[in-house]
Amino acid sequence: MRRVVQLVAIAVVAGTAAVARAEPTVPAGAIRPPHAKVDMDENPANLASAVITHAFGLLPQYIDAGNYRLLPFDPFRPQSPGVRTVRVYRMTIPRTQLVLDTAMTSALTSADARADAASYRVAVSLDGAAVPNAKDYWVFYRNNGPLICRIYFPGDLGSLNMGVHSLVLRPLKAGPHSIRVVVHRSLAGKNATLVTEYALRVLPRRPTKTERLSAPEEDVNPATLGNTPLTFRAPRN
Repeated sequence: MRRVVQLVAIAVVAGTAAVARAEPTVPAGAIRPPHAKVDMDENPANLASAVITHAFGLLPQYIDAGNYRLLPFDPFRPQSPGVRTVRVYRMTIPRTQLVLDTAMTSALTSADARADAASYRVAVSLDGAAVPNAKDYWVFYRNNGPLICRIYFPGDLGSLNMGVHSLVLRPLKAGPHSIRVVVHRSLAGKNATLVTEYALRVLPRRPTKTERLSAPEEDVNPATLGNTPLTFRAPRN
């Protein structure tokens, strides 16, 4: 009987330790749910595509009158089997929503884009708290498909099917914040690991008039712009 009591005590202590070591998770509401009901401009594919477009230098860092700030993302970053690289961005930003892309695939077919995405494992944390169910934030779309209303690539790139792991962060409180992204991709039987850290200082204000004006105009029908999509136009001075 004494041995049974000892085993039970050990199990209870071990369980308590496991709970104590559990990683904190991001509070509900800090990140937009991956399947939130939003209008066309704010759908996940449109915002994920905006970050990619920004990475190509074809879109300013603010969109939708400054309601969103696009965080930097490098789709050309080298990925080598067995190699771990770290990149740090230090930024001062106003209190506005943030769009974060962490990984991207592209292919001629949707099936190939999804198969490529399966080779990635993504972990994201905000101020040391993990984003639960990170895999739910993959977005799949075609560059010229029905989910893209203004942000798209013309010409040959328009036919590509995309897979983008993308999150939308609600406005953060003023002060310092950190976002950490760890991406593992299986290549040749080994993992290529990309670590991206965003050291943010959030100002106690919304975007200024100048920052809002840097966003593309939205009162023009893209269909009237010919081969120049609305978001490819030069920002207003």
